[in-house]
Amino acid sequence: MYHPYHPQNLVGDFFENKLIKLFDLVRLDSNRGINPDLASKDNSFFVEVKASSYLNGGVINKGQLYRFDRIVDTKRFYAFAYHSIIKNMQKDYPTKEKLEDVLDLKSLFIFPFSIIKSYFEHSKPQKHPKHDDFYQLKERFAKGIFNFDEIMWKYLDLDKKEYQGISLNENIHVMTNQGKFEQAFLNSFHPEFL
Repeated sequence: MYHPYHPQNLVGDFFENKLIKLFDLVRLDSNRGINPDLASKDNSFFVEVKASSYLNGGVINKGQLYRFDRIVDTKRFYAFAYHSIIKNMQKDYPTKEKLEDVLDLKSLFIFPFSIIKSYFEHSKPQKHPKHDDFYQLKERFAKGIFNFDEIMWKYLDLDKKEYQGISLNENIHVMTNQGKFEQAFLNSFHPEFL
């Protein structure tokens, strides 16, 4: 029997669970949007997970971004998990199990909050009558930020000398502000869950 499901929710949950295992994180609460999705076990930093096709890009919501800035007093990161599926998920994968079988982690970019806030503030948000203003970070832009592309960093209007990036493998990339929390990501990384 066919059981309808919501692909967007499944993809989000799939990659949140993937990050929990990869970096030994914990889920903060089930009240989505109030707090970031995940936290380190010692609560020294939080991670908001944005999952999408590499062509579409992870959605940065204006209200959520500024709410995190206002009410969360802990170091925050945004994790952009990109998969390779570009067709209609609901049509091509009619069950949750079929979609889960083909979901892949094409790439993962973890950025400090300051980069995502600057990216949003220098972009022209998309407007929707039934949705908060938002902007998407496509994989190619995430790569540009991580690789210190001159054009991307001029766009961000941040001092790139304050940031550094590490690649944990060919698909997983972490950028930190002044190296803070770099060691935490390195120490907690579990490649066996890839």
